[in-house]
Order: sequence, then C-alpha cells, then structure tokens
Amino acid sequence: MDFLVTNARVIDQVSKEESKASVAVVDDRIIDISHEDSSLIPLDKFDRVIDAQGKFLLPGFFDIHSRADLSLISDPLRLSAISQGILVEVIGQDGLGVAPISTKNYLAHYQYVNSSLGNSQLEWRWQSVFNYLDKLNNKTSSNVIFYAPYGTMRLEASLNPKLSLEGESALVYILERAMDEGAVGLSISTNQVPAVLGWLDTNELIPLLKVLHKKKGILSVDVQGSKNILKDIEKAVLLAKNHGLKLHISRLSVQKEVELDKIFNYLEKSKKDLLSILIDSSPYTGRLLRFIDFLPSNLRNLSSEELRIKLRRPETLEKSFNNSEIAVEDIESARLVTTSRRDMKRHEGSRLIDIALELDESVYQTLLKFLEFDSEETFLEYQATSDDVLKKIFAQNYVLPASTGCVKGRMVPEMFSSIPMYFNNFANMDVFDLVQRLCDLPSSFYAVKWGVARNILANFILIDPQNFNYSFDYNSPGELAKGIEMAVVNGKIILEKNKLSSLRSGRVLSWF
Repeated sequence: MDFLVTNARVIDQVSKEESKASVAVVDDRIIDISHEDSSLIPLDKFDRVIDAQGKFLLPGFFDIHSRADLSLISDPLRLSAISQGILVEVIGQDGLGVAPISTKNYLAHYQYVNSSLGNSQLEWRWQSVFNYLDKLNNKTSSNVIFYAPYGTMRLEASLNPKLSLEGESALVYILERAMDEGAVGLSISTNQVPAVLGWLDTNELIPLLKVLHKKKGILSVDVQGSKNILKDIEKAVLLAKNHGLKLHISRLSVQKEVELDKIFNYLEKSKKDLLSILIDSSPYTGRLLRFIDFLPSNLRNLSSEELRIKLRRPETLEKSFNNSEIAVEDIESARLVTTSRRDMKRHEGSRLIDIALELDESVYQTLLKFLEFDSEETFLEYQATSDDVLKKIFAQNYVLPASTGCVKGRMVPEMFSSIPMYFNNFANMDVFDLVQRLCDLPSSFYAVKWGVARNILANFILIDPQNFNYSFDYNSPGELAKGIEMAVVNGKIILEKNKLSSLRSGRVLSWF
C-alpha cells in the first residue's frame, strides 16, 4: 500500500531544524518529502492519506542492546519494542546467543541462555548464523543487527576450557563464516562464562580481532559485573585501537561517581584514537535479581542443599554477604518482588528491612527463609545505581539507553519503557536529542542508511512527545509505552493507534 503522511513535523538531520512536511511512501521507500514552501504531492497517487495532526515524524529508534534473540522467534510482533518507537534491535550481545549452534552442542548452549534471551523452550531449528537470521528476515516487526557471540562460537569450536591449536583454528573459521553470513562484529563478556575465557586469554582473542579488522567488523565488550570496569574498558580500547576497530562498550553500570569520573576521563583522552565508540546503559536505577544472584559469585554454583548446609546460621550468611558485589545496605533496602513461599507472599512489594522489622528478626534471618525454600524463584529489586550517576552517564553524547532481556524467564519493565524513561528523565523531553542519539549515532556506527529522506527505506514513527511516557512496576512489567501513534517498518504500517498489523516487514539490515 502506497501512502502519504501530511501535516507532520519533520527534523532536518543536517540543519537540526524542524519544519512542517508531507512524506510520501511507495513500496518500501520514501519517494518524496514536500515542505510548506514547496508544491504539494498529488493526493490521488496514494492508496491512503494520513493526517499526522502536527505530530513529529522521526526515524525509528535503535536499541543497541536488545537481547531479544529468542523473543524475535517466539514473539515476532515485538510490541514491547515497537510501542517505544524501536525499529532496530541489536542482538547477539554479551558473548551469548543462539547462533551458530550445531545439533550436537545444543544442550551446552541451552544451559547458558537459560531464559535470559526469551523463550528457551523453543525448538531451535537452525544451526548457522544464516539459518537463524533467515528465520527473522521479513518475519518480525522490527529490523535486526546481529553480533556473533564469542561464548556461543567457542562452545562450537571446543568444549575444553583451554583451546588446542585445532580449536583456535575452528574458532577463527566460525567467526569468518558468521561475518560472511550477516554478523556485524563480535560480542564478548568480561565476566560471563564461557565468553570470559576469551577475554582472560588475549592470545585466544587476537586471531579473532584480526578477522574483525579484515571484515571491517565491530568489537562489543560487555562490562556489567566486571570486577574492575576501568581496567576492562582500558583493555577494550587498546584492543580496538591496535586492530583498527569500532568499539561498543555494553551494559555500563557504575555505582560510585568517583569511579565513573575516572572512566569518562580516560575515554575522553582515548576517543581520538578510535574509529568510533558507542556505549549503552540502562536508564533505570533499579535491577531485578533472583535471591541467589545476591550471593557472592563463589556461592552461586552450589546446589540449594549445599547452600542450606553452608549458610544455615544468620551470622554465617551475613559474613558471606560481606563478600558480595552488592553492598550490604543495598541488600537490606532491596524490595521483595515475588516469591513462591506461601507464608511470605503477603510481603511482596516490601523492603527486606521492613519485613525483618515486622517479623522481629534480623535481615539475615529473613533471607534464610528464602534460602531454605526457593532461592531460585525469589526475585528482588535493588538499587544498582543512583539518579546522579545516571545523569553523568547520559551527559556523554555517545552513551545510548538500552533495554534488556528477561531475568530467568521473567519480564522486566526495561523491556517495555527504556526509551520513554530516557526521554523523560535524561533527555529533558528533547526530540532533537532523541534523533541524534537514537537514530543518527547508531546508524552511522553500524553504517546503515537511515533517516527521513528521499530514496531511503521508510522506517519512521509518528510520536507525540507530550504523551511519550511509561510505567515502572516489577510486579506488572508489561505495561506498554504511550505516545507512539504510528510505526512504519520498510514501507509497511506496523503499528497504528496501539494496534499492531499482521505484517512482518523487519529485515536483517546487514543483508541490505
């Protein structure tokens, strides 16, 4: 269907000025833009004429850290993304993904994905990167950009902790093939097994960086959970600089302003030595974690029975938490989101310290109740950072807001409202900032032709900035963002007045 959008407010991406315009779409492209001072496009050429009623017509947004790898298969509607104006999802993040995967290694991959990338109960009917991306191309509502995940490829190359020469050669071959089949780069993690094995062994990583250089690929480094973020960022910058690569620093999360100042002081000095750099960070101060994830990392691999025996006394549990990555005061102020323990259900929504006071016991005695019963099924919300820290993070013009995946199969509000949260709290409701940060920067970084201009694929949204808002509730995380009046993906109207069409026009952008 060919259509014309009239009476829209369009931003010129060169002059950064706003003007009233009509935008004509034929097949999958914008064929013309007529401004107030130019002749009108004949209306009888179109199947439909849509009055934008003075709303902004903007290029669709990029979510450069989506983690929707399996959700794109199980939920091709992608309403959680489209309702925020996200028309491009960057997946294959954090060194963990769902391709390339051979049949013989399927179970090895499955245990690492573990519902954080969507519905892990799906039957994965693909093996290569091409097979996987082919399941997405023209079969989802959003466009896709894919990183080849280091940990996934390493499991394919070898199940041994130390790679043999043959394993190293296999890993190089797997990355080369992934790049040829549609990956734009390599993602790796500074802390998550098995991706961290390559991060810790630079000799294992160097041959892959040479492949990236040859293929003009991007290096994406996940730093969430890093024991020394500054040190890992310094290493990432050095590797990208030495191999002539663009650098994507993923999931930046810092609690202390002093530490953040050191990071950005270093990056300011180093940016000139890099081809390009982007950073993504969640615009939320809170995080959702299972109870077991609050424990120190050396205890998380123990079985529930082992934990009960090892930490059966409150004072032992308190001593263990002193070695946790999460501060004791943050644990005490954490809020109980959900639990399967029947006698504790009435406390959902309350802080641990308040529950303990009501029960007339210490916080650690309260925590023991969950440890003894359902450490895997109890979810807590804790404050991972502060508003002041987030303001400093997003003050940097190369930092983009990003959503996240499920937490052990449980949806979180970030999946539905990261963009309006950023817009309202950190962009000061500045539409120009949205276009610069969520359209211009990532499209340039990923070398994608993007925008509202003649002969470009029609990927745009109609947005009402005054009503672009969100809800935030870990107990009811699936509330849709409001304010996106229409979304057009490759020339097809996907969303209009909160109703999704049955069309699936999203593409693998590296293929076009």
